[in-house]
Amino acid sequence: MSLITKNPLELIGTGKVGLLTPSDCYTVDRYPWAYDCWKRQQQLHWLGEEVPLGDDVKNWHSDKVTETERNLLTQIFRFFTQSDIEVGENYLKRYVPVFQPLEIRMMLSAFTNVETIHIDAYALLLKTLGMPNTEFEAFKDYETMTAKADYMHSFGMETCGDVARTLAMFGAFTEGMALFASFAMLLNFPRHNKMKG
Repeated sequence: MSLITKNPLELIGTGKVGLLTPSDCYTVDRYPWAYDCWKRQQQLHWLGEEVPLGDDVKNWHSDKVTETERNLLTQIFRFFTQSDIEVGENYLKRYVPVFQPLEIRMMLSAFTNVETIHIDAYALLLKTLGMPNTEFEAFKDYETMTAKADYMHSFGMETCGDVARTLAMFGAFTEGMALFASFAMLLNFPRHNKMKG
């Protein structure tokens, strides 16, 4: 019998799907890779205030960063914070209620927390650069950016098939392609001794 059309919440605790079977006591042995992800994430903990931004502010307000580059960075920043809000809410609202093993929940909680750190760090960067708070919602003025946010909200968890699609969309496209493409563009600036924070 195919589980693809079944509601995952109705399968919790039935023993039919390991990821939907709760841990009945402390154990992180069923999915040791998830525990390893949680542990590693804890070891990598940082806060936005730890990133030196002084040189970035100087670059931003000088001719070192061209108007074209400043425009590119502004466009990236406009959706970056919102994208991480969407990703964090996805972990918290979609995945945590469904996936049951302790070590999976620990991993998902760590990932959710890291998104809050990213959100705060990007907000700190924008504020430090002197960008107005209106930039946090400026993405709404761009049809493509709004459509992207709306598209992310269209993914559900009503069936196991929906769970698979949501995992693919957020993992491969939102976290993968979209955010990492933005990171690649941002990481190109330090190669030219600009915006190193």
